[in-house]
Amino acid sequence: MSTRSVKDPATTDGSLVLLGFGAAVAALAGGGLWAGIHLGTDQPAPDNPIAIAKRLFRGDLVWQTGSTIVVVLSALVLLAAAVGALVLLGRYRSKKTRVDDKARHLGRGRDIESLSEKGCRRKAADLAIELTPTQVPGVQVGRHLLSKQMLRGSYEDLHCDIWGPRTGKSSSRVIPAILDAPGGVITTSNKRDVVDATRLWRSVRLLDRVTGEPVKAAAVDWSTYGDSKAVPAKGMVSVESLERRPVWVFDPQQVADEQPSWWWNPLTWVTDEVKAADLAEHFASGDDGVEAKKDPFFDPEGQDLLAGLILAAAVAGRPITDVYTWATQEKNKEPVEILRGTADGRYRLQADGLAAQYNQTEKQRSGVFTTAKKMIRSLKLSAVHPWIRASGPGDTRPHFDPRAFVAEGGTMYSLSREGNGSAGPLVTALTVAIIDAAEQLATTSPKGRLPVPLLAPLDEVANVVRWAKLPGLYSHYGSRGIIIMAVLQSWSQGVNVWGTEGMRKLWSAANVRVYGGGVAIDDGEFLRNMSTAIGDHWEISGSVSTSDHGRSVSRSRTKQRTFTEAELEALPRGRAIVRSSGNTPVLVRTVPWWEGPNQAAVVASIRVHDPEADRTLAGAVTLVGSVDLTKEGAA
Repeated sequence: MSTRSVKDPATTDGSLVLLGFGAAVAALAGGGLWAGIHLGTDQPAPDNPIAIAKRLFRGDLVWQTGSTIVVVLSALVLLAAAVGALVLLGRYRSKKTRVDDKARHLGRGRDIESLSEKGCRRKAADLAIELTPTQVPGVQVGRHLLSKQMLRGSYEDLHCDIWGPRTGKSSSRVIPAILDAPGGVITTSNKRDVVDATRLWRSVRLLDRVTGEPVKAAAVDWSTYGDSKAVPAKGMVSVESLERRPVWVFDPQQVADEQPSWWWNPLTWVTDEVKAADLAEHFASGDDGVEAKKDPFFDPEGQDLLAGLILAAAVAGRPITDVYTWATQEKNKEPVEILRGTADGRYRLQADGLAAQYNQTEKQRSGVFTTAKKMIRSLKLSAVHPWIRASGPGDTRPHFDPRAFVAEGGTMYSLSREGNGSAGPLVTALTVAIIDAAEQLATTSPKGRLPVPLLAPLDEVANVVRWAKLPGLYSHYGSRGIIIMAVLQSWSQGVNVWGTEGMRKLWSAANVRVYGGGVAIDDGEFLRNMSTAIGDHWEISGSVSTSDHGRSVSRSRTKQRTFTEAELEALPRGRAIVRSSGNTPVLVRTVPWWEGPNQAAVVASIRVHDPEADRTLAGAVTLVGSVDLTKEGAA
């Protein structure tokens, strides 16, 4: 509970207000008399306004035309100053929300030291993280309302965000994080907005592609992007002159209308029976989640069958689509023979287990195979096939290598829609493969962590990345330099995927927990627990009464909940509450990309990639400083 002092309302006395008002009027009148006589005439006069008034009354001094002019001009100057002050006050109040006053009851000073720029840079130095002078030392969270300083999570902190629909999580959290990332990025979503906004920035390095010399972002004419013949503005360089950086977009459901210019066989990640079981689990988690009602026999058996089929396909070097074919053929024991034929009988036991499932009664076998087939139904979609298998012997498209991707610090946008036919299990498999490759590289690196962090903003994580084991692994990744941001729309979304205990585990394992508003009170225990964690503060209430015996004041001090559940539900857009390890909760102003230093690159990227660029930009913001985003060709 906050122990900070609060204003005593009983100290506000109406008589003192009137007395102050009278004093102000007297001061203005006295100042006018002094200015009118001393500046408007050449008559000798005392400096005391009261003495001047007496002499004017007696006729010893004469009020002249010049005196009137001086007083009128002074009044106009004062009026202009007052109007200016009111305008500035109005602008300040227009930016202030109904909850901003609560910031004084929350964290400040030492409470937020570890989230400060200085604290994050010190942490980066301690971890020997390789950053250039222009790179920021952590993931942007928001601007502290009281101190105005930018707060960040260090490159050891894991994040968990809950933002309701249309509260600005992409523009204020995901996009800024990607723009600031010093190394590789793997991000997920069920929309194209993040891809369109950040693709340009992530496709280049600020190095001259010929000389290798550093180039300042401000010296790049970003409007030249997409036009190789464009001439940059005087004193600036074109985007084409910068060194390229690899960008990959996994889009089997055409969320961003991306064509399959590359492919990835998920079975290349399956190197043993454990990873085969993990991949089967990704498919099993698919659309249903932990909380879904499952059959106690057929679901585990179907998942186990799927693991055996996946392992057989991986051993034989077959495309993953063959797994679906085998799941439709209850009497085809080819997968069993493949596992039996491995060198040194490595997978003999797995072959025995798989054979047992083929040898079940017809009714049981049919139920198990049907369950497995349902889990991998996304593999039968023809639109998915070009992304996960070669089109033939002459296919020259590159095959994605997660290890090479991590080493070269590229960018992966992995997109999927939820619902029937979702490619979510494949998105999950690709995400896990990249993070697994990053962990392997970290293991062989100094201090057991990546020298340059890998950032993983998993937007819509509960919809498109149903990674069942994520809560148990979460805290581990921070020590490896793998910075995961799990972004959800509500607490119940997480419960649906990981169960109540799993969601609590994920939330507790995150070092930085951000609530951006938009969650309903009905959404389980979340807002109640958030309100309790923020805590109470002291309020002093007072009353003043008068009687024949004089004026009396009574005061009482009571505890007040700083944020009620209703206030949290109605948290204004542009504000977020941050709870971080070892710190008092803080209230921050969210900082969208259009207030950041890279807004010109984002605008240029949107104009090239977003089919509704003008509408997107107009919906985001009208003006950024002196740059009008609604004008054609603005940078």
